[in-house]
Amino acid sequence: MDISIVIASKDRPELLQRVYRAVCDQRIPSGIDYEIIVVDDGSTPPYTAEQFPRVRFLRTEGVGPARARNLGVAHASGTVVMFTDDDVIVDSEWLASAWEFLVAHREHAGVTGDTSSPPYDPIREHSVEDHVGGSYLTCNVAYRRQALLSVGGFDRLFPHAAHEDRDLAWRIEEQCGPVGFCSEMKVVHPGRPFTKAKWIRRGTLAVDDWLVIRRYPNRHASAVSVRWQPVVRGARRWWSIGRGVKVWRSPLSLLRWLAVAGGQLLVLTYTCCFRWGHLRDTPVEPVPGLWASKRRLAYVGPNPDPALPGAPGVAGLILRELATRGYAFDIFIVSSAEDADSRALDNLQGIRYIVETSSFQFMKWYSRHRVSKMVSSQVFSAMGRRRLAKKLGAMHHASPYDAVYQFSTFESFGVPRRSGIPVVIHPSTHATGELRWLRLENRQGMSADPWLQRWVVERWLALRAQRQGRDARRAMGVMAISEVFGELVKADYGLAPGAVRVVPNCLDMEQFKSSYTYHGGLAAVGRLSSRKGLEDIRAYVEQTANPLVVNVVGTASLWSNNSVLLSGLSESVVKLWGHLSRPNAVEVMGGSAAVVQLSRYEPFGLTVAESLAVGVPVIVTSAVGAAERIDERCKWTIPAGDIAALTASASEASLRSEEERATIGHLCRSEADRLFSPTVVADEWETAFSYFEERYRSRGESSSVAMPK
Repeated sequence: MDISIVIASKDRPELLQRVYRAVCDQRIPSGIDYEIIVVDDGSTPPYTAEQFPRVRFLRTEGVGPARARNLGVAHASGTVVMFTDDDVIVDSEWLASAWEFLVAHREHAGVTGDTSSPPYDPIREHSVEDHVGGSYLTCNVAYRRQALLSVGGFDRLFPHAAHEDRDLAWRIEEQCGPVGFCSEMKVVHPGRPFTKAKWIRRGTLAVDDWLVIRRYPNRHASAVSVRWQPVVRGARRWWSIGRGVKVWRSPLSLLRWLAVAGGQLLVLTYTCCFRWGHLRDTPVEPVPGLWASKRRLAYVGPNPDPALPGAPGVAGLILRELATRGYAFDIFIVSSAEDADSRALDNLQGIRYIVETSSFQFMKWYSRHRVSKMVSSQVFSAMGRRRLAKKLGAMHHASPYDAVYQFSTFESFGVPRRSGIPVVIHPSTHATGELRWLRLENRQGMSADPWLQRWVVERWLALRAQRQGRDARRAMGVMAISEVFGELVKADYGLAPGAVRVVPNCLDMEQFKSSYTYHGGLAAVGRLSSRKGLEDIRAYVEQTANPLVVNVVGTASLWSNNSVLLSGLSESVVKLWGHLSRPNAVEVMGGSAAVVQLSRYEPFGLTVAESLAVGVPVIVTSAVGAAERIDERCKWTIPAGDIAALTASASEASLRSEEERATIGHLCRSEADRLFSPTVVADEWETAFSYFEERYRSRGESSSVAMPK
């Protein structure tokens, strides 16, 4: 195919029919083949093939002109892609003129033509003109397809039909070659009726003005500050229009001019007063729609870094995989002086960071004690997220996100209230589950913490549980990291069955190897805190005649300390390693006969996945989410508190021959790759997200997913 003509249209079948007939009547140069692609951007009712024979239809759900045209480009097969709109009339020489210009000018990446408009009333109608080519209007422009692919197409940050055409042309000129002008490439753009409300709403385009002014400062030299340039330009434009049509000659025209000009300038002024503060420092790098062709999301959660353990590492792996699939993420994170300024995903297309700095520091008066450090760090983080929420809301207003993806945390402090942005929560735990076991174990005397500290922690978790339940019920959906966790969340927070889908954690298999020095003992890796089953380890050592050596890696958490359960045990049987780096902890796991995870409440248990990755089977309780779908040959599932079953499982693991360990080790690694690789988890993430979107649309209740007031 030589030429693809892309037309984006919505709810204007009569106008589309007019330009369709004009395109079909083109003079076609000898030997040239062309196709017509119409992108129906959510029309009601949708366009049909019977109305427009010879047209290839693509459909969206109302994503805006820039994204709709990107879809057309993605499906175009022509070496040249021509754009026009449904509200213009193309000349019979339009196609031939563009083709012949590009054939004659091989160094040019594109060409635009003469766009004229018959006389129209600029205060009642909308139209555009360009007789020299500087506007690069998408109703009359053509680009080589390779140039469009090279720059990634139209920028997704332009949600309105404003500036996205010039931005595309300037990027193509900077990266691919000049965009020429051909006066024979003609279209006529008749005036289109515009209501007062439409004119006034165009005052919100100040955010588009800011983006293009900040991105191309040399093209918009002005003595006026960037903040107020949209107002000044709008005032000049409306003054020029008023003088041009001499509105003072007609009282009706004068009143109309005052209404539309004054209304639009008021909206412009309001936008410049109240939006600029949150948008002035936001990134202006393009988010090309051909590269970031899927959803554009705001990420709220820990700083994602695929190289780190725990939640940051899982988040980094998921976002990295989704970015390679065409998702775009604005990453909203809170950073303090104690954090490394890691922007590990900054080099990926479609990833942008928006960072809010917190003043939290260790070893201050508010962070010297374990509990005060826990509470104060979360308070400082929540305050930072509230500031981020204002910025996120302003950025959503400027260029709407498809949704907010909230990872690890359940409380939606980083999401703007009253914004109506759909929120998907992907939590690592929930406070009600933690609180349930904390209260039980405190009553049983398992904690080494004083009673006042335990009381404060219980009250703190109770407050968090209350907030989490409210945010969970307001969310578009909850991605549970295991089936058992999903059932707990539904029961504890009163969620409908369809509100929860399972999307597990993932790990990077390349960070693990399968050969370690075998020591034959057991490994227990995790916090020495509530609900981790430390009492079973103690009972195993005390009640078993010849127990295996248990290597315990971990320390107490900020809010719970159950290390008393391991005190007084023989160091020859229970080795307390304390905190180890990830490589050293993996070394301990990799040399074990089995890794034990005996938790009473464990939404996932990433050490289970890591144990499989190093080729070691696991001994788990039924509460451990990560073990749900593992091949039975790689695990022993025992009841919590069943020491006889634990002893039998440990003995079976230790008696395996080297050949048996090698066979099981290979199977364990295969299971880890099958269940927890980023590719597999991203597939489940996409399935769950699409399900939530469909469910959200079918409900048709935006207020049901808005954040609480």
